Amino acid sequence: MSKRQVNKEHRDRIEVWRKDAEGLSYEEAMQALDLLLAELQNDNVPLADLQQKVLHGEVYLRRCQNLLDSVEKSIIELDPTTLNATNNA
Repeated sequence: MSKRQVNKEHRDRIEVWRKDAEGLSYEEAMQALDLLLAELQNDNVPLADLQQKVLHGEVYLRRCQNLLDSVEKSIIELDPTTLNATNNA
């Protein structure tokens, strides 16, 4: 198998993980990330699987960050003196 085929397989696998992660809530993505981290902390993970697990964890982490960014953008800042929305949001 050529290096180009391996890279394509990695990209394809990552794309599948991204699509799967899109349907997860923040809590579900964090739980999946926690499970992957527990696996990585176990000395029984074969070296050949290590990179795949790290990449999979990055997909979950990115999903969590995207959800947090989305919530942050939707928060309306209120002026504490008037309780009216400010233009800072």
